[in-house]
Amino acid sequence: MQPGERAFLGEAEPGRETLADATYRRLVEAILFGELAASQRLILQDLAQRFQVSLTPVREALQRLAAEGFIEATPRRGYSIRIPSSRHVVDLWQVRLGLELMAGELAVARLVRGDQAGIVAGLEAIQHELDGADQPGHRQHLELNTRFHQALVRASGNRLLETLYHGIQMQLLGAWVQRGLDGWRARLASESAEHHAIIEALAARDAAAVAGAIRRHLGRSLDGALRDVAARAQAHDGATPSS
Repeated sequence: MQPGERAFLGEAEPGRETLADATYRRLVEAILFGELAASQRLILQDLAQRFQVSLTPVREALQRLAAEGFIEATPRRGYSIRIPSSRHVVDLWQVRLGLELMAGELAVARLVRGDQAGIVAGLEAIQHELDGADQPGHRQHLELNTRFHQALVRASGNRLLETLYHGIQMQLLGAWVQRGLDGWRARLASESAEHHAIIEALAARDAAAVAGAIRRHLGRSLDGALRDVAARAQAHDGATPSS
């Protein structure tokens, strides 16, 4: 991992992670990677005991997840994991597209000036790991894909843009939508080709080609995410007893 690169779940730099941050990260991991069932209620006291912390960091972590839209509070029942809506997915992908397009434009400008010769090599190295992963697990793929897109945004040289991009938590939404589904595996070849197109356009210092490659990639990615949302909703409805 390169200096300053954010990890998958956004761990703070050494010595800067608060107890609430650590609890948030552990809670997200438990939700996204199957330790907590989608139908399981998130009880403050139970989670505090599970993570061996006081109620305060758990409460802060739950409030943060609720504000981000990943869980919801139900009166007298505590918190529960939300089923992602297609509207939520579309809204976030639209914001993501705007940020990545700006990042690509700024990255090309830096390359033209000769400010950052390592941009292309860095993306190639990450994509080499993605392409070389033999039957990757969900978490491994998400981590590598997250690194690729964070590296693209970081190549802009704009720290505020990078912070905004991290703030929309695209990697969490991707994991949240895909949890328990296997459709993402069928899209690996398309993802690889699209990433390579972005890299090649950057290497050519072609801003229009970079923008086109990003639009095609995120457009296909959104279509896949919406199919996952529909599959999840169908599975949830099928598992819900009729009243």
